[in-house]
Amino acid sequence: MSALSARWAEWAGKFAALTRRERAIVSAALVFGGGFLIYNFAIDPFLQKARKAATAELAARNELAQHDALLAMLKAQNADPDAANRSRLAQARQELAAASERLARFEAGMVPPARMQAFLQALLAKNRAIELLALKTLPVTLIGAPAAAPNSTTAAGASAQSATDPARDKPAQGSAAVAAEGIYQHGIEITLAGSYNDLLGYLAELERMPQRVMWNSVSLKVEKYPRNVMVLRVYTLSLDPDWLVV
Repeated sequence: MSALSARWAEWAGKFAALTRRERAIVSAALVFGGGFLIYNFAIDPFLQKARKAATAELAARNELAQHDALLAMLKAQNADPDAANRSRLAQARQELAAASERLARFEAGMVPPARMQAFLQALLAKNRAIELLALKTLPVTLIGAPAAAPNSTTAAGASAQSATDPARDKPAQGSAAVAAEGIYQHGIEITLAGSYNDLLGYLAELERMPQRVMWNSVSLKVEKYPRNVMVLRVYTLSLDPDWLVV
């Protein structure tokens, strides 16, 4: 028997000698300590990467808008087409193409919103010991958009006006469509049950996949040792606001 096996047998014997209450306390302490270490050394760095990636993509989108405005301004000055303006226009087009290419590469590396459910369930198929308890989509959010502050009185008045005069809604709908352009965050909350090692393996496999999803939050709870329940929120980024309903 190797030294490691002997040590393991020794620990197992000590654990078996404990009372039922002592075993429960020790098990809970091990699981809580393990979850704390995973969050600090594995999960938190990934969350920081996700926030940086979202900020970088928002900056790229703003850069595209600036280049569009510059192109429009230069086209308006065609009445005086000199060499300097043509040079600036060519440079703006090059920068616009480069920014579009960066944005397209980033989006290609993310899991498309329509494949999120199949992507997460395919990982579950690799580990039959994990049980899927729940899977639901989260509301689509526009990155960088200010939080809405609905006014119930105003909303009720608008609904009444819409009922009597449907044409009133048409300009508002057009304005909303223009304001909704940008980068969208599509999220899914998945609840899994299994042993601590199986759930940790699922997270590791999720990180190794060639197409990425971002981790938003994760919580781990001991239901009945060795069964744990993990609630994981992941999301992908896309220029498309459409979402697949699970």
